[in-house]
This record gives sequence, structure tokens and C-alpha cells, in this order.
Amino acid sequence: MRPVRPFLLLGLLGGCASGPGVVRVDTHFDPASGTTITDEDASVGIVGLDEEVVCYSVDGGDPGTGESCVAELGADRRIPITCGFHAVTIRWGEGDSKMEQGSFLVDSPSCEDVVGVVTLWQNDDLVRAMVAIKDDLQCRMNGCENPGGVGDWSADCGEGRVAWNVSLSGVRAISEFTYSSCRASTTIEVHDPADPYWLDDSAVLPLDVELVLDGTITQDTDFSGNGEEGGTVSVGGDFDGKFTSAISIVDKARGGGWFEAGCLTGPVPGEVCAPGEAMIRYDYPDWSCHGSICPEPGIPPEGEVDTDGDGVADEADLCPEVFDPYQADSDGDGVGDLCDEDPGYVLIQFQTQGRCLVAESGGDVTTTTNCLGGDPSQQWAPFNAGGHTGFRNLGLDACLSHTDSWIGPWSLTVATCNEADSFQQWDYESYDQGGQEAAWPGRLNSVSDDFCAYADTLGNVYGTIANCDLAGSESGRRVGLYVYGDFTSAPLEVSSLPPASP
Repeated sequence: MRPVRPFLLLGLLGGCASGPGVVRVDTHFDPASGTTITDEDASVGIVGLDEEVVCYSVDGGDPGTGESCVAELGADRRIPITCGFHAVTIRWGEGDSKMEQGSFLVDSPSCEDVVGVVTLWQNDDLVRAMVAIKDDLQCRMNGCENPGGVGDWSADCGEGRVAWNVSLSGVRAISEFTYSSCRASTTIEVHDPADPYWLDDSAVLPLDVELVLDGTITQDTDFSGNGEEGGTVSVGGDFDGKFTSAISIVDKARGGGWFEAGCLTGPVPGEVCAPGEAMIRYDYPDWSCHGSICPEPGIPPEGEVDTDGDGVADEADLCPEVFDPYQADSDGDGVGDLCDEDPGYVLIQFQTQGRCLVAESGGDVTTTTNCLGGDPSQQWAPFNAGGHTGFRNLGLDACLSHTDSWIGPWSLTVATCNEADSFQQWDYESYDQGGQEAAWPGRLNSVSDDFCAYADTLGNVYGTIANCDLAGSESGRRVGLYVYGDFTSAPLEVSSLPPASP
């Protein structure tokens, strides 16, 4: 088991599953989410939806509906799964209320030979950071004291706010904590990645974590402070994901239950988020991974040489001199993404809301806050274009260009690739107006018309002719180019794009 980390419990109001303030969702999975399955013919049953058309996926993706259905549940109402971890997602209609996800680990005897690199998940680190921030904000609103009656309290957190409302519903107290773009920080201990096999439990590092929170946590108690807490909060900042509480409250203190978190990206060195943005449950108070579905540290083979200490022997390491526990090789050339001097593609991210460049099917170019390394419409393959850099979109097989009009408006487009076309020739150049930003060190300057791209908060991407220094806001111009969409690593340095064929 992964070592248990201590937690200082604060006095709280609580919540109750049967009360009016806390809502529970019935599960449709049998066995329940968070189960390790040891059957040779592993499958997950779906219950309570016998009359519904159910679409499903086993990798955390949206299973779709109708003609977009990834796979449809058969008459036996079971979903087959293979060795390893699966984020099984079902959908039986439109809208989030008609979709549910469960996490399962298949660990049958036939899976013994299926062994890969062990990379731990950082979902528990998000849970611990979120709980610490949640308790700290609650203390700031009322001096770490439980209120004696109904009322409202609030506190600023960065540019956002957290509000605490206590009301009565019959003989129960309903306590709501609402986070609105609330930015707050904490420091947690994480395991030192220099000890990839967890041979030393004391090998820990402090990690500063900043989260941006939106959502509501509700506590529903009787007047003795017994009940339950529940709710979901979306998380931004150093983590990109969400957090859920399902805690029982006993005498105004946490008495049991669980927290869970899912994430797309996070800051913990040497660890990754669970596949498919799966919500991973951690039981309280021991913080253990529910159902033991989480990966555990591996055992170093005798005589193994691991120069970079990432848990992968040199003879099998795709980056033997670079700490790379993920071993990602997106272009399949046998060289790991973190040490590949010829990246297959990059995601182009603007500082404005962390928006990424997207090629639309009609030829327009927009941005999205949902940056996904696996989305071909966001994948841009750099190549040598007349001594400058061209960007070929892998989703449309078309290259980044821009409109040409002296009266505007000027916007980004994609066009048939032509390395001799000056509209498709770009310089990824240093940009430090207003101060250098490590995550977004450059800007994109077109060779034609001195056109610099900038993004707004609505998804539009513009530029101005012969006026790079005044085009848009400073944050709108700043970009970072991230190899394979790996935002846990530093972006490419400016002027470092290698030449390649289009």
C-alpha cells in the first residue's frame, strides 16, 4: 500500500444523505465503482437501466449517443473489460445527468504477465490539497469556529470569493460553501521522485499547490452536528480536474466516508493523473485508495541499472538520461517525448485563460480552454518552411495561415500546406513585454505583413497587419508550444523548433 499521510481534522458542521441539502446519485454499476475484479472473464454489469439504450466506453471518454455511440450495451447488460485499470463510462441520453463513470481494476491470475512501468497517480495529492484549502478557507470565514445559528460569512480568495450560508430546514441545519473563481494555496508533502520504488518513506518534498475552485459543498446536520457532507467542485490552477466530498459528520467532526478526485493534469513530479480523468475515491480517515485499484510502487529487479532514477531500466528506457517515468513516445520513433529533438506535434497554448489553438472543419482557427493532447484538431506538427516554421494541423492536414486584408478584420485560418507561402511561415520568437512568462515565453509572428496572433476570452484568434507590438493584450499574445500537449513539462524554447518535412 502507498504510505498513509496524516491529516489535521478541524471541527465542522456536517451533512446527511437523507436530508434536503445533500444529494446522492444512485449507481448503475455492479460491482460498484472502485472494485478490483479477479474473474478470468471480467465484466461490469449495468443495473437499473433495463429499458434504456446504453452506450459505453472503457477509457473515460464520452460514449456518445445515437449514431455517435462508441459501443452499445448488449442484451446481457454487461461490459467486458481486460487486464488493468478502466474508467468505464455509460450514457443513456443527453446531458450530464444521463452519464455516469466507474473505476475498475482487473487483476485476475491471467493478468500476471501483463506488467508495465509503474507510474503512480496524483489524484490523492489533489484530494489532500483540496481538503487543506477547504478547511483553511472555512477557518478564515469564522475563526475556525462553528456558527451558533443561521447567517452568512464570506472571504476573498484571489480575484474570487467563497461564501458560507447557514439556514434551517425543519430541525436540520443546512450549511452551504460556495466557491466562485476562488484562488487559494496550500503546501503538501509529495514523495521524492528520486526514490521511484518508494524504498524510503521519509523521502518527501514540499510542494506548493494553487487551486482555483468553483462549485458548492453542502453539509446537512441535526442540531447535535451529526449528518453528512456532499458536493462537487471544479478545480483549476495547478490541477485541472474536479473534487467530490461524501463525508459523514459525527459530533461536528469528520467521522468517515470518502473524498474523490479526477484530473487531466497536475504538478506532482513523477506522477500522473488516473487515466480517462477517472474519479478516484480515497476512504477517510486512512486516505487509502478505495478498492485498492491504484497503482503501487514497483520492485526494482536485481542488478538493474537505472541511470536517471525514473523506475525504468536503462536497457528499456526511451530517455535513459532524462527522468521520464511516463515513457511516452507519441510518434513511435523509439525516442521518448521528453528527449525527442524532433517532436511529432505540439499544442499551441495562449496565456489568455490557458486557451489552445484549434483548427475547425470549415477552415477557421479558434481557441479552447479544454486543451487535449489527444485531440487531432489541436495537434500542430512544426516543419521547416523557407527557413521559418510552418504548422501542419494533424486533424485537417492543413497549415496555419491568416487572412490578408488591409481593412480587416484579420484572423487565423488553415490552408493547403505550401512551405513557400509566406502566410504559412511563422517565427516563434521571444516575447517579454510586461515581463517574461516561463509557461508562455514567445509569440507567433507571421513572415507576411508582420502579423502577430493574439487570442481573446471568447475563442477568437486575431492579428493586426504591421502592428505586432499593439495587437491585443499582453497575455493574449503570449504563447507556449508544448510537445505532445504535455503541460507538466516546460514549453519549447523560442527559436528551438527543429526542421522537418511537412
